[in-house]
Amino acid sequence: MKKEVEIAGYTALPLTLPSTSSFPVSATHYLYLRPHEPRIPDPDTPRSLFLVNTPIDTTETHIRHLFGTQLGAGRVERVEFEAARTGKKGTSAHALVQGTNVAKGKKRKRVTADELEGRLESVSLPETWERSLQRSGSHAVVVFVDKASMEASLKAAKKASKKSGSVAWGEGIEEKVPDLGLQRYIEHQRAIYPRRSDLLRSVNEFMTVFAEVGEARKREAARRAAEPDDDGFITVTSGPRLTSAAGEEEAKRLVEKQKKASEGFGDFYRFQSREKRKARQIDLLKKFDEDKRKLEEMKARKGKIRPE
Repeated sequence: MKKEVEIAGYTALPLTLPSTSSFPVSATHYLYLRPHEPRIPDPDTPRSLFLVNTPIDTTETHIRHLFGTQLGAGRVERVEFEAARTGKKGTSAHALVQGTNVAKGKKRKRVTADELEGRLESVSLPETWERSLQRSGSHAVVVFVDKASMEASLKAAKKASKKSGSVAWGEGIEEKVPDLGLQRYIEHQRAIYPRRSDLLRSVNEFMTVFAEVGEARKREAARRAAEPDDDGFITVTSGPRLTSAAGEEEAKRLVEKQKKASEGFGDFYRFQSREKRKARQIDLLKKFDEDKRKLEEMKARKGKIRPE
């Protein structure tokens, strides 16, 4: 039995990659693993393994089969791949709208507008790829059901690394895994044009959350307006609000109505009427003088201009 291969604290597990039509020769691929030790531990850290240099065709099905069947050590709860760990997990629109119940009988947690707006990114259009590929040399975190399963899996991996042969990658998987190669691109071409019902479902989820963001913004603005300032006063506003539920057209109608109602109050005071009469008399005198001047000019030119 050969000695266990360990590099920088990682156990090197040799995997035999199956041959393909484009590369008809099988190859040996090394998967490196160790207990997960993040900078900021979480409750799942003690029962997790950190994998490095995962094959590009790795799926959660492959990882579950490797540790559960081929090594026969422990049960995997979930797998967090490198690309998925940097993004946000998807959440249905109903969960975003309703919020999160901490426990039965307790008050429901209030979801803020910023949280809803951030979660809009999780609502996406239907996927166009049945299966995603991993980046070469990428890593993943495997979370087991308990710490005992993690330790048993690490021990089984160390034992397998000492054997002369390597583990056949993906051999004996009973669960259907989407095909690679030409078939993968054929399915991708079909998925580019999703069904109308799938599109409507995605759009409806997005618009539901988008409407909730607007309502949450209004509630937060109303709550801030009702809060007293540093001096203990609350600002009270009146008149039409362009951001009210009446809408933009309704707000314009109310503004025009107020303008018409205020037109009759222009001459409410006596001095306003007196000043308007004076201005009208001055305009009439100016117009009379202008007409008189024009008439005198016409009389002076009489008989002096003849047609050709």
